Amino acid sequence: MYISIAILFAIVLACNLLIVQVSKGKCYDDIDAIPHNTFGLLLGTGRSSKPSPYYEARVQAAIDLYKAKKIDYVIVSGEKLYEDYNEVDSMLAALKIAEVPVEAIDYHGTSTFASLNTHGDVWGYSYPSLTIISQHFHNQRAVFYGAILFDETPVAYNAKDTDIWYWNVWQFCRETLARTKAVILLPYTVISNSKHSQRPR
Repeated sequence: MYISIAILFAIVLACNLLIVQVSKGKCYDDIDAIPHNTFGLLLGTGRSSKPSPYYEARVQAAIDLYKAKKIDYVIVSGEKLYEDYNEVDSMLAALKIAEVPVEAIDYHGTSTFASLNTHGDVWGYSYPSLTIISQHFHNQRAVFYGAILFDETPVAYNAKDTDIWYWNVWQFCRETLARTKAVILLPYTVISNSKHSQRPR
């Protein structure tokens, strides 16, 4: 039993370290240091009757990038499951209020990989010119996916994290498992999403 636990722990650790290594130097906290890219890909986060604590910070990060002339357009990507859960339209409305130009809207961003894959379908995998926008814990995995999909690994801008401790604990546990899944199931993820490429936008 102890051997099995040790092996499982080693697998989880290895998967997480791989993603950290691949994304090293690609996730920026300093808006002055991040390079200019044409598009900012704003990844969806919960916004229903009770918003995720990451929602406003993620949208604000996109606004800050545009105002600092680090991106020219925003692509909004997220889920639209039902009337009370629409990540995309609420983010879109906030960007319009801030007069940030939105180049494309992707309602099929049901996962991080799907959002990046759709971007590749539309704009091309060999020229991403892309800045991913999310929190740091999420950006590392998104950059890992980008390194797999694109000829040039995209960069990411880290939106502000929450100070709510239990959300941080929850996200640490969730992201640790998500990174492990991302590495182990990567071949299946690539094949599955390739079958649904060229999705309507």
